[in-house]
Amino acid sequence: MGDRRAAMNTTSRSEHELVQCFRGRTQLTRAEILDLTGLSRVTVSQGIQELISRKILIESGGDASHGGRKASYLSLNESSGYVGVVYFSATSVSIAIANLKGEIQNSQISKIAIEEGPNKILPESISQIKEMFKTIPKNKRLGIVVGVPGPVSHTLGKVVSPPIMRGWDGVNFQKEFSEALSLPTYLENDANLLAIAEHRLVYPEIENMLLVKVATGIGSGMILSGKLHRGHGGSAGDIGHMQLDALKGLPCRCGHTDCVESFASGWALTEKLIDMGYKVKDTSDIAELCRKGDTKVLRLVIEASSYIGHAVADAVNLLNPSKVIIVGRLVEASDLVLATIKEVVYQRSGALATKNLEILGSELGDDMALLGSAQLGLDQFFYSTALS
Repeated sequence: MGDRRAAMNTTSRSEHELVQCFRGRTQLTRAEILDLTGLSRVTVSQGIQELISRKILIESGGDASHGGRKASYLSLNESSGYVGVVYFSATSVSIAIANLKGEIQNSQISKIAIEEGPNKILPESISQIKEMFKTIPKNKRLGIVVGVPGPVSHTLGKVVSPPIMRGWDGVNFQKEFSEALSLPTYLENDANLLAIAEHRLVYPEIENMLLVKVATGIGSGMILSGKLHRGHGGSAGDIGHMQLDALKGLPCRCGHTDCVESFASGWALTEKLIDMGYKVKDTSDIAELCRKGDTKVLRLVIEASSYIGHAVADAVNLLNPSKVIIVGRLVEASDLVLATIKEVVYQRSGALATKNLEILGSELGDDMALLGSAQLGLDQFFYSTALS
């Protein structure tokens, strides 16, 4: 990694600006790069030649069908750098490698129970990403993004009092992965990664957006003024622990009562269904019962969706986003989840806040978290660090 970093650190400010042009863009002509950067033609030409010689950019022919000189296009060399991803959910861990364009090249998923703690799960995940990185030359390994379903301290590289990650409080993910693989590591909350994916890959033009993840826990990621909003300490978006006005005294895993999660999360629904005599382990089992049309389960899920709608309505009144994206297995299993949340939000939020509001599901599919992690990894280890 040392040779790669030494080479990258010699990049001039102008070359750094040239590379920034390709964030979110597939290919550009020299003329387009001139317009985007405002740099002189000589500076752009010299910078491009340097980046081509270092195999960071590649050049290809364009379309000459309209006559005149054939234009050439420049694009990032997708194989000049790779980001590793380790994404923990409450019930699984996904390991992946993404190229310089943020495309997933290799991935695998393993079932886990996050509440079993780090003693077994953490070493196994480190071993898995190590094994996957064996196919990547050391000088092309940029870094690792670790996603977790809990509150994250970015300065410490740890989760802090995570309600559904019992036994993980204080685990230093950045230290563990960095030391094991000799690579920089960045820790991020799962909902933030999903928000990044949705914003970058689906709605890059949207300035204000809220993504709500309905899973074992309930969380949200916020895009405000076009950027991910983490808050002062990194805990922004913890919508699952907003307290409802129902005041039934339901205990939440965070230690408080009447949180949205205590009424509507996957773990709360699982506990309720077990008490009703159902043999369910997690949201996957609940989603399957929804697909089968079990009326008792659907009634419970609709009630939970109403509680989530109350929390989303409060967030809409406070943040005034133009889009709210709701994701999770239960959302995919029944149209009633999204429909119920919409109904409550439009009833409870102000007329101005909902005037141009859209509440939607996501179409990114199962790789959504990995894609968001890849985008964040490129920000941290390529655009912001490797070329500065």
